[in-house]
Parts: sequence; structure tokens; C-alpha cells
Amino acid sequence: MAISISNYPVYLQDGLKLDRDCLKSQESQNEGRKVFDGDSLEVSPLSKNREILMDRIKHTVVQSAASLSDMRAGILKEIREEKGQYAYSDVVNACGLSYARLYAEIEQRHENEQYYETDGTSLTEEEEIEWLDMQYEQEVEWQKSCARIAAQGQAFQGNIPKTPTKEMEELEDAFYQARDAYMKLHRESRQTGKPLVLHNYMFGNSQMYEMLNRLGNLQRRVK
Repeated sequence: MAISISNYPVYLQDGLKLDRDCLKSQESQNEGRKVFDGDSLEVSPLSKNREILMDRIKHTVVQSAASLSDMRAGILKEIREEKGQYAYSDVVNACGLSYARLYAEIEQRHENEQYYETDGTSLTEEEEIEWLDMQYEQEVEWQKSCARIAAQGQAFQGNIPKTPTKEMEELEDAFYQARDAYMKLHRESRQTGKPLVLHNYMFGNSQMYEMLNRLGNLQRRVK
């Protein structure tokens, strides 16, 4: 024989009486189970959304205008701590190495993952490299400006006859030669597995560096 209480069918053998207290207890347990199951279904989407949000944050790239200059400054700091000072050739090498290291980071980042800008739009490897190129161009212009200002000051004081315009142009070429040289090392390091390290390359002529090193205290001029 089957009877129904609160939409739950209860089957009794013939001759048995219905224990209402037992049924009420069973009904309460079933209702509690329904509420618990419902809550579980509601939490699951929230948990999934949280995972998606955390993954998006993890794969968001904040493009800093100072990333290259900060890395260059860190390399020069290591040179100064090791040798007591650094020369202008170290500045050129540090810039080239910084570019290659940041380039390597971009390549590694985009090997198997999708990354995004802070506004949520997709960020491609090409866009990051374009941003890095712009940073390097700005760094070169800033270095030239520092050297030019120092040269003008020395010329005003009579320590040098005039502002060395030719050397300023050679300095710009040296920075781009450094970038190309360290990018060549980067491509080789991908095959050999050797890390990118600083070298004592001389880009441009020695007279240019002698003139630049006389212009003032590099430690105070190059941050």
C-alpha cells in the first residue's frame, strides 16, 4: 500500500501502521538535503568565476614605460658595486642586454599562453615587442640628451672647445649596434641554453668613449 506525505511516497506492508513521528523526521531530513544541494549548485558557478578572474589577473600585462630603464639601472648598479664605477661603454652594453632580456621574457610569456592588457583586450607578442622597441628608442634619446647637456656644460666652462655633435650621432649608432649584438646572443642562447650576460663590447670608436667619460660623473647623470 502506498500513501503520500508532502510529496514523498511512503510504502507500507499490509498490516503495518504508519508512524507519523518517524515520517516527520524523515521529511525534515529530506528538506534539509534539498536546501544543501541547492546551495552547492549556486556556489559552483561563483567558484568557477573566481578561477576565471584569477587566471585573467595572472595573464594581464602592465606595460611599464620604465621596465627597460629599470633593468639597465640594475645592471649598472651591479657593475658599480663590483668595480666601484662604470664607463659609458658599460651603459651602452647594459642597454643592449636589457633589451635582449626583456625580449626573451616576451617570447617565453607567449609560447603557450594568452595574455591581456589592463583593459581586458588581447595582447599579442608583436604588440609587446613593438612596445619594447619604443622603450628602447626613448632610452637612446634620453641617453643622447644627457650626454649633450653634459657636453654643453663642459663647453661653457671651457673644458672642451665645442659640443661634439659627431660623437653624439656615433653614440646613437652604438646603442643600436649593442641591441643587435645582444639579440644575436639571445638567439644563440635559445639553442645553447646559456644565459644572457653582460659583455665588455666596444661599439663605436674609443675616442668617442674617452670624450663621453670626461663629460662628468656618470653615476649622477645616468640613474
